[in-house]
Amino acid sequence: MRLMVLQLNYRTKLNEIINNHIEIGVEVEKHRVGSDKRLSLKPFPEKLSASLTPYVKREFCTSQLEFAMPHSTNPDLIVDLLSTVIKNTAQQLEPDEQLWHYSCPPELSCRVEDIPISQYPKESTEYRRQSCLRYDARRLLNNGTHINLSFSPEATSYLMKELNYLTRDDLYIQIAQHFMFNRWLLTYLFGATPFAGHDYFDHNPLNGPVRSIRSSSLGFANDTRGDYRSAQHYITAIDRAVARGDLLQPREYYESVRLKSGDSKDPHRILEHGITHLELRTFDLNPLAISAVTVDQIRLIQVLILYFAYQPRLSGMQVKESLAVATIMNERVALESPTERTAYAVQGLDLLADVADFIKTKQLGGIFEDVIDRYRTYFLQADWTLAAQVLEKVEPY
Repeated sequence: MRLMVLQLNYRTKLNEIINNHIEIGVEVEKHRVGSDKRLSLKPFPEKLSASLTPYVKREFCTSQLEFAMPHSTNPDLIVDLLSTVIKNTAQQLEPDEQLWHYSCPPELSCRVEDIPISQYPKESTEYRRQSCLRYDARRLLNNGTHINLSFSPEATSYLMKELNYLTRDDLYIQIAQHFMFNRWLLTYLFGATPFAGHDYFDHNPLNGPVRSIRSSSLGFANDTRGDYRSAQHYITAIDRAVARGDLLQPREYYESVRLKSGDSKDPHRILEHGITHLELRTFDLNPLAISAVTVDQIRLIQVLILYFAYQPRLSGMQVKESLAVATIMNERVALESPTERTAYAVQGLDLLADVADFIKTKQLGGIFEDVIDRYRTYFLQADWTLAAQVLEKVEPY
């Protein structure tokens, strides 16, 4: 992790933070498919070159690969490395295999109950088996991009002092709350699953293309809602869901934002070691980019991290009410037609205008102003959104 002393004036401190003190780690999941574009039943590729193995991990299903990038403050380096690793991995697969770049799973090549699950690590095998028995495995096969974010110790100390956060957890909780409140915005901008394969549904409930099947209630298999009023509320809500039988294990909590402590999947670690980073799980794969995520997308997240930290603190009741509203908004946006103006276009334009003012006031730099300008256009021209572009360029299957 980069260690620097923030000794500049107030405004250039924030410029220094956004460019050098926000660590981003990206994880991208993709399936392998055969030459017929159906789910591959072959085992995990064991013979990848040594230059790739640090970045290519096993996932829930044997056909899935996870590309996990080291944390960096530089979006260009992240995307370049992702592109290189994914491209080189594709070249080293079996001759009759290729990567599937779409978030919703490909056509199955076996019965749902026969989908092979990963046997590694062995301690996860029983959980995965139980998940397949409990849920429709087709929905467990949805892939996505996860963005992990954290501040350096120096940036954390500065923001806590500048904004009167009592603890590091309080700072991260504030940011997590606002990512949850505004996940509809990310679904609008980055939703990229307007359709699913013909065997994804037994009875397709949709009347036409949408913005994001994966980000809607038709995506992941459980709908357990989190409590982001505090770290303790977050942990308690997950514990209660497990006790009720709504979740098999805490790791099954699939909400758009996870509070993380180190590499542990156990949220209780937060009580002892605190929140070390946030994991944003809301993003569909971008099938039009080999990296599945773009530099502009990461830069927007960098801006929003700081912008959300500066927003007024809300009471516990306000947080609960805002979370409930956010769930409704996200579902509506996810299931809108990708080529039509969203019902929340005014809210989106207002929010991005406020973010643009924040960038200008804090002197974060023209490169971030340009990103916001480009995304504001998406609210004026729905055809420019990723979902609309995918609908135009990706053939239904």
